[in-house]
Amino acid sequence: MVTEPRFRLTTKDHAILQAMLEQHRGPHGPFVQLLDHKVRASAIAFRDDIPPGVVTLDSRVTYRVDGVLAGPHVLVRSDGPDLPDHALSIHTIRGLALLGLSERGEVVVDLGDGVTEALRVEAVLWQPEAEARKRQGVRGATAAADAGTVVSFRPRTAPAMPGRPGPEDDDPGPRAA
Repeated sequence: MVTEPRFRLTTKDHAILQAMLEQHRGPHGPFVQLLDHKVRASAIAFRDDIPPGVVTLDSRVTYRVDGVLAGPHVLVRSDGPDLPDHALSIHTIRGLALLGLSERGEVVVDLGDGVTEALRVEAVLWQPEAEARKRQGVRGATAAADAGTVVSFRPRTAPAMPGRPGPEDDDPGPRAA
């Protein structure tokens, strides 16, 4: 039986998580188990193909922790005590758990010692990939990406060049000889 991955990551976000996992030197607790699961079991998409309701790095998100509303927070790569109050680092188990979840998506996180925390994404208020598509005038994510495709190969048109047939021209001309 094949199950669809619960998390969707951009290629960049996946590469960052993979580097975090490779650089980890410490106990193999709940954080590392979740990190390993995300690296191995997430659907990966190009940034142009990630749906706008998915939490990616630098997204602004509201969510619930055991039913209590939290946020809005911006999911950041940075770590440390000097982060502003509105930032949530992916170096925390909560930040890591939210990365790749879709709106209304839920995950129960093991905090260790039999303690769990239920997280639910309420809304992705802003996502850098969706904003980039708006600025470029590109329509939203493809239906294939929405269906959970790991890599989407959507058609892209090449610019017309002199002596080269365009997309509507099926005559190969003299170069076919």
